[in-house]
Amino acid sequence: MSAVSETAKVIRNDADARPLDAAAEKKRPELKVVREIAVDRSRDALLTEFGKKTLDDRYLLEGESYQDMFARVARTYGDDADHAQRIYDYISQLWFMPATPVLSNGGAARGLPISCFLNGVGDSLDDIVGTWNENVALASNGGGIGTYWGGVRSIGEKVKGSGATSGIIPFIRVMDSLTLAISQGSLRRGSAACYLDVHHPEIEEFLEIRKPSGDFNRKSLNLHHGINITDEFMHAVAADEEFGLRSP
Repeated sequence: MSAVSETAKVIRNDADARPLDAAAEKKRPELKVVREIAVDRSRDALLTEFGKKTLDDRYLLEGESYQDMFARVARTYGDDADHAQRIYDYISQLWFMPATPVLSNGGAARGLPISCFLNGVGDSLDDIVGTWNENVALASNGGGIGTYWGGVRSIGEKVKGSGATSGIIPFIRVMDSLTLAISQGSLRRGSAACYLDVHHPEIEEFLEIRKPSGDFNRKSLNLHHGINITDEFMHAVAADEEFGLRSP
């Protein structure tokens, strides 16, 4: 029978279970040691071959088996031993499956166990650059990002000193390039979405940012995008009335 991987300190329910020695623990300090989870390795048979291949390729820590991974997650998020055991049983029997960052990062000192983050951009260059930096940090730790751009002034408005704003589109394009450049470990490329209010003056161009035509300097082909719809807009649609755009 196979030996127990380093993920589990003690595993009941396996005839070949053996404790993880101190040297092995020291060698893998990034692992949170799992204790007292009764692992049933026969449940590997519940996984499809495609599922196993996916776990092998993207989720398992070095030397970790499928059941050890489920036990690692259960021990990390269980309130106590009984709760952790129930979590393991539910996952290993495929009654539910945690999100990708939880399976990959839960109980290990890498990335974050969170799938998505939401933030907003303030109406200044410092705020915009700060949001870029924040998004880079989030994406590099395995998180998808949704950023609200509705608080930024539209194109052509005056700024301090002289000149006028370039609008949100060029800044969103930079976010697109940064997101594409960030790899979320070995799991997937960076993923992000942008949101804008339906009344923002740049809403029409925003709707077209993923179309592979026109000025590519004003396109963001890799970002998802969404619109914040208001009751005011829907009432205008229902009444077949004109709807005015306004800058924040």
